[in-house]
Amino acid sequence: MAPGAASGDEISASALVRVACASTVACIVTTYAFATSQSAIATNVFPIISETFTGTPQSAVSEFALGFASWVLFFMVAVVKVYLDRYATSDARWRAHGRRSARVGYVAAICLALTAAINYGESFGAHVTAAFGFLFALWIWLACVVAQLRKHEDAVSRFSMRAKVAGLAFAGLGVGGFTALSALVGKDESRTAYSLIGFCEWLAVLALVAACYTMAWDLDAKGVSIRVCFDEESPPRSEQPA
Repeated sequence: MAPGAASGDEISASALVRVACASTVACIVTTYAFATSQSAIATNVFPIISETFTGTPQSAVSEFALGFASWVLFFMVAVVKVYLDRYATSDARWRAHGRRSARVGYVAAICLALTAAINYGESFGAHVTAAFGFLFALWIWLACVVAQLRKHEDAVSRFSMRAKVAGLAFAGLGVGGFTALSALVGKDESRTAYSLIGFCEWLAVLALVAACYTMAWDLDAKGVSIRVCFDEESPPRSEQPA
């Protein structure tokens, strides 16, 4: 390798997507299991996810897992932006579209971090605002990504595109139902209606996670990786003269 050239290691970009999705699912499943075992939630209703984040150790688990997922999501949005620039940008108009949609994705990551940091019991208003912001921003970001990919047929496989559209459709139903019913139905008003609110939220979150996960297939198919480079003229500390 020539003097001054860079060497380094590569990390699979799809690993970012898988880690973000896995940590989110692990979080909600773990907190639900703890909340159920502690009788912290009613057993005859389908709970709202945020209610499973209260108590010990659910609060700590949600803060760590979702906080971690928010950081990974932030970098995932950046990687997808580069992917779109490379494989789904036919002119300057689409490059600008990718920049705008990435900003929405960054907002989703920030809202997820706030959802993790502010407990449901600490500040109901702040937590719910952040949670709704996350759901809407992530759905809009995914919709923008799908719209751009659909206009560039070689960017992803047909199966991947169909999976994205299906996930986006189910997530839209979940987010819409969760929003509408939350505004109309109180917790003590009808257990059936309250369970439907919880079901819609779970549907929205899991569908969004599934839609995001399909990006891992695309990154693997194109062999996308993140390269950590080092200047050859700067040897490791162990090799530097005393």
